[in-house]
Amino acid sequence: MGILNFERSYMKKVLKHFFMTALFVMPLLGFSQAKDTTYFNPLIDDIIQRIPPLEDLIDSAIVHSPEVKMWTADIQAWRYRVKSANRIWMRNFYLDTYLESSFWNATTQNSDNLGASSSIYSLQNNIRGLGSLEIKLPMLDLWDRKNQMKIATKEIEKSMASKDNIILLLRQTIITNYNQLIVNQKILKNANESVIAGSMNKEMGDKEFLNGQSTLYDLAYIMEMYRVAVYNYETSRNAFFNSYMILQELCGFKFNVINKIE
Repeated sequence: MGILNFERSYMKKVLKHFFMTALFVMPLLGFSQAKDTTYFNPLIDDIIQRIPPLEDLIDSAIVHSPEVKMWTADIQAWRYRVKSANRIWMRNFYLDTYLESSFWNATTQNSDNLGASSSIYSLQNNIRGLGSLEIKLPMLDLWDRKNQMKIATKEIEKSMASKDNIILLLRQTIITNYNQLIVNQKILKNANESVIAGSMNKEMGDKEFLNGQSTLYDLAYIMEMYRVAVYNYETSRNAFFNSYMILQELCGFKFNVINKIE
């Protein structure tokens, strides 16, 4: 008879909690869909439906990755060095120019045997220029030019390989964090359900203990299970938010779909 009363009491609690949850959740969902399309509740909705697809997240992470940018710049720098190595022989050409301008005037006075004198005034302006082209062809530069170009080309290939490796690791990181976020949400939902069930058990345990239907040991056990459920919930919530924010940072932009979890 006691077991039958316990089952009836338990079913009443379950139904009461179900209807209370429905009364609370359904208006909230209707309000969020009508008023705020960006609202997201990780305890109810699916995170996959509210964040960009995986490939878009990967592409965004590659674009915003500092390491990818660094290797891209390194590749460009070595391409400039290839051009420099290809033109290094031109440093042995020298072109010299010289330009000179001179200006002077003079007055010459002459006298003849009769004592008559005459003056001659002269003005002269000279401009002259000189240009020369000098070529030096050191054998070492000519001999080593191809080697320098090959070295710079190999550095480009090495930087491109490093960049591809960084992209590969970044893809793996995004995939891992994306899947971990999905798993963390499922764990969070399960932890939330455990807290709800633990809360119901705790309430019934309190009443049964007060009515003398259970011992102090039974009540302590129920309280401990409830405490563990709450701890697991807090841990799961923290793990979910951490994975969510880390994925945002890796992708380089904010999803802005989560408001708050109480």
